[in-house]
Amino acid sequence: MMWLIAMGWIIFGFSTILISGVSMIPMAAPPSGLHLDKVLHAFAYAILTVGLIFAWPKRALPLIFVVAFGIGGIIEICQGLFASGRTASFADALANGFGGLTVILTWMILYPLYQKYLDVRELPQE
Repeated sequence: MMWLIAMGWIIFGFSTILISGVSMIPMAAPPSGLHLDKVLHAFAYAILTVGLIFAWPKRALPLIFVVAFGIGGIIEICQGLFASGRTASFADALANGFGGLTVILTWMILYPLYQKYLDVRELPQE
């Protein structure tokens, strides 16, 4: 179990550093088109949220969501204040939250099924 917690912290730390770094890269113009950037925001924060779920296995899922969403909000504000050619975007913050919420809801559905049907620790010993 400890290796899973350690892996969660590694995923969380790496994704936070990567998101922070990419968010501060100067841009000449915002991307146009099919809003691919919103999909990338949701995906990045989904990965960050997965890391938090494994890093904090005993924490309530709403707290994990608040932390992930808060990190996204802080990065958006920093992006607007400090990154050249970047602005803080409410739509980006919503996409960040959507990615985290998708993971939380999926976890709430799948984890009880895992515990019921696949958790080998509950099998009787022969």
